[in-house]
Order: sequence, then C-alpha cells, then structure tokens
Amino acid sequence: MKQFDYIIAGGGAAGLTLAYLLLAHENSEKTILIIDKDDKSTNDRTWCFWEKDANLFENLVCKQWSKASFHGPTYSQTFALSPYSYKMIRGKDFYDFMKFELSKFNNLTWLKENIIEIDPQGIVKTSTEIYSGNMIFNSITGLKDFNIPPKHVQFLQHFKGRFIQTDEPYFDAEAMTYMDFRIDQKGDCRFGYVLPFSPNEALVEYTIFSEQLLQPEAYDLGLDDYLNNFLKIEDYKVLEEEFGVIPMTDFPFLAKDGKIINIGISGGFAKPSTGYTFLRSQHILKKMASNLAKQKDPLADLPHQKKRFLKYDSTLLNVLKSGRHSGAQIFSDLFEKNGAKAVFKFLDEETNLAEEMKIMSSTPILAFGKAFIKTFGK
Repeated sequence: MKQFDYIIAGGGAAGLTLAYLLLAHENSEKTILIIDKDDKSTNDRTWCFWEKDANLFENLVCKQWSKASFHGPTYSQTFALSPYSYKMIRGKDFYDFMKFELSKFNNLTWLKENIIEIDPQGIVKTSTEIYSGNMIFNSITGLKDFNIPPKHVQFLQHFKGRFIQTDEPYFDAEAMTYMDFRIDQKGDCRFGYVLPFSPNEALVEYTIFSEQLLQPEAYDLGLDDYLNNFLKIEDYKVLEEEFGVIPMTDFPFLAKDGKIINIGISGGFAKPSTGYTFLRSQHILKKMASNLAKQKDPLADLPHQKKRFLKYDSTLLNVLKSGRHSGAQIFSDLFEKNGAKAVFKFLDEETNLAEEMKIMSSTPILAFGKAFIKTFGK
C-alpha cells in the first residue's frame, strides 16, 4: 500500500486549486497524490463569476464583460456592471495551467485512475491500487450520495450549452445575458444565458432549476427554441458543447468524516441559491492551505457562509419549491426594484441588514416571510 501525506480525490477545480495552494507554501515537503478518472485534456466546462478585483487565476480569464442584460416576464434591462466584471475561465486552460505548474514538484503524483471507495480511515481504493493518506480531500461525491432529510430543499441547477459561431455579426461582445426568462417555464425556473466572445461567437446555455433532470433531448429542444425564436439565430456552427449539474440545497454538507475532508461542491462550497462555486472555493481553500502550512486544523476559521445568508438562501429555495411564485417573477422583481449592483452585492454576502431588508421587501412579502420562519425548524 502506497502512503501519502495528502490524497486529493478528484482533479477538478477544488482539488487542483488545493494542490496548487499547498505546494505554493515555502518548504512544503508533504507528499501529495491527486487521483482522477479523467486526464483533463478537454474543455469539459467553463467557470464564470463576477468580482471587483483580481482572483487567484486572473491570468487564465479568457473573457470578461462590463455589461449584462436581464430579461424577465415584464422587465428587460441592460446595465453596466462596474465596479464588478463578469469573468470566464475555460476548463482546458485551467487544467493545462495546473499540469504545467504542478509538474514542477517532485513531491506530487497525479494519477488517472477510477476511485471505487474512500474509507474514513484514510484508505482510497481504485480499480488497480490501494492508497493510504493522513488526510483525504474529497471532491468527487455528488448530491445523490447524501441522504438528505425531507425538511431540506433539494434543487438541481442543470444546463446544456453550445459554443456557436455565426456567419453574420450578431452579438455585443461587451454585454453578457445573465438571465433571460422569456422562454417557456414549463412549471420550473428556466432561463437562457449568453456569453459572447465576439460579434460572431458565443456560449449559449439553457438552464433549469428543478428537482429532476430532463431527458437528454429536452435540453437540445430548449436550446433550439431559445436560439431560433428568441435570439433569432438559425444558421450557426456548433464548436463545442457542455453539460453540467450543480446542487442547490440548504442541506448542511458534511465537512469531515474521519480522515476525509470534503471540498468543493461536496463540501458545501456552492452558494445554495445560485450554485456559484469557483470563486467561493478559492477563498475557502486559501484559508485551508494556510491552516495546513501552520499545522492547524484545516477546517479552522474557514470563510464559510454567514448564518443569516444561509437563511436567505433557504428562504428562496423554499419559495421556489412551493411553486406559488415563479422564479422568473422573483428574479425579475429583484433586478427591477434593486438594480444589478445591489443584487450582486447581496449575493456576494457583502450587504448590511438595512440593505438586505430593502432587497427582501422587493419580493412577495407573505410567501418569503412564511418561508423565512420555516427555516428555523431546520
């Protein structure tokens, strides 16, 4: 059995970021093993986020937007994002960067193997080997692996996107579409999402918040409808496609189980009401790596979500689950009555109580009030 100080189960954004941060600390001699079933050679995903300043991987940002559009049932607006920028990092660029940087360290091993089992005693079994680690940082389990009690809301944010190229110039390369709710909601919360790279190229996504995934063909039908009937684009070339699923739940994910420490989505790093994870993970993993370098508990004083924002997120999820108010109208009210900057500040959890009360007052008061009270029973 091969022994390592740290085993990172899953070579996605969280696992690779943690390895990068651990090795960035001077005099880091800990042996690290990364195991992932994929060789990370394709552009299997993109990560997008808004922020005011530069992030840890600013050099990998392939595109950023200074304007955003929102389209609701009765409200449409294009607005300047300043002081924020909306940014994109391509998965393949991130993986290539990590392969280059991590290859500089002799104390790191990166293996392409399929993990079968992770034991809390610090044992990782793959299809070919058994490894032992003093700590296991796990990011590979999904929502389906958790036994979530009925009192907690379970939603999935699932989407399919096409990177398209048009013959004629169509897009404003400086303005992304954050949410477009003009499409048929079909009893769910569904919207279009557009990230243009040039007048002729864009990533167009069809996104759903619901409790169940759709049949594969339904995503293509939704994309076809959005492209043809709302964006009025019929002739285009598909350069790449992507598909993703992100949990949206108020369930408190288990941080630690024996020698296993859950990170990324598996560790509850995703914001429950939006699913945004990439930037939040950076903040948490920086602190975790710093703790380890100082020989402290890796979970000590992590910058996790503030308790009152957990209540706000749970409230929104409960209202969406009730079905009494559509997601399209709720988000439309938030943006129309508060403006994008105030909404982004709120979602970044940087608002004060007065600002939060103003935002909450722009939603259906009775429904949100009842849902907020309900969160105290969890």
